[in-house]
Amino acid sequence: MNDSVEKLVPRVFEFSELLVDKLGVTDVGAFFPHTVTLHPACHSLRSLHVGDKPARLLRSVRGLDLIDLPEAEECCGFGGTFAVKNSEVSAAMLSDKVRCVLDTGAEVCTALDNSCLMHIGGALSRQRTGVKRLHLAEILASTEEGKAL
Repeated sequence: MNDSVEKLVPRVFEFSELLVDKLGVTDVGAFFPHTVTLHPACHSLRSLHVGDKPARLLRSVRGLDLIDLPEAEECCGFGGTFAVKNSEVSAAMLSDKVRCVLDTGAEVCTALDNSCLMHIGGALSRQRTGVKRLHLAEILASTEEGKAL
């Protein structure tokens, strides 16, 4: 790692880590009256070790009903170039993830990773499931005055 990167790394945080660990915030005053399930992205689990921070933030959102995602720690199949180089395997993994999302009955699937959200959201949309996908930050930005969906 070069010197400038080494200086930068300690000052870069994942969104939920910044809120919970660095700023000491779990309740941002959000209001989101919907059922939500959380997909923990592989890198947040295995590389960044984000843990329960996203769920803690979601549990503090007024009106939100957080539903546990079955097989939550299973990959959605995107993984950057993995989805291109191994499209059939990626599609099978995505199918499993979408089945788990649908099994929750949630109105919204959320995650910290836009790649996962794009992959899962695309499948949910193509299958006309009616399940929306939103980044955690979008939910945390929702207020009583704002439009929820």
